Amino acid sequence: MIITELRKRRGRLYLLVLDGERAMTVDVRTFEESPYRVGSSLSDEELKALLDESARRRAREKAVYLLSRSDHSRRRLEEKLRREAGAEVAEQTAQRMEELGYINDERYAHRLARDLTERKLYPRRRAVQELCARGIGRELAMLAVEETEKEDLDKALELLDKKQYNRLHDENGRRKAEAALARYGFDGGTIRRALAQWPFDREGQDGDWVSDDGCAGGEEPVD
Repeated sequence: MIITELRKRRGRLYLLVLDGERAMTVDVRTFEESPYRVGSSLSDEELKALLDESARRRAREKAVYLLSRSDHSRRRLEEKLRREAGAEVAEQTAQRMEELGYINDERYAHRLARDLTERKLYPRRRAVQELCARGIGRELAMLAVEETEKEDLDKALELLDKKQYNRLHDENGRRKAEAALARYGFDGGTIRRALAQWPFDREGQDGDWVSDDGCAGGEEPVD
């Protein structure tokens, strides 16, 4: 096969035209580091090696870009790379990122578990589901969530305090708050305990409930 034409494409790619008709893309750097130019002859094996090296380089560059934007589990990174690079290259690239310390499932799982349970106030079972959905194995996900500090009851009470307190002064409103907690992922027992304990004592308030607008005592907040 003869490289009869070389066309520049977006994204630092060249389009190789072979024998005047066959066309395929290769990244600029891989081609320029190769011994080939317009007019060069390639065997099938040489073309495959050129395309494989281009795929590996592009996968590495994409992996670094993705990881510069957010943490990933190894499985999730592989999934994203596989769409363009294929399964084998995606696996090799993810393994290399792991060897370099750019991805670490254990570190990622513990950081994400803390964020989900302490900032987003996810109950433990929902946090485990979310970790698994992001490519963490179930055993590691359960361990990471188990090591977080906040109990589900405390999170449910905090959500009632932050988002549902205007609903909790009549039976219809309490049912809506109960449904909202269920949708958030809390189990029925935790929901019942939270509703039974709310309003809860706040430090420094001698047992009085204080709403977000500063109203104290037993008066209902004004909508």
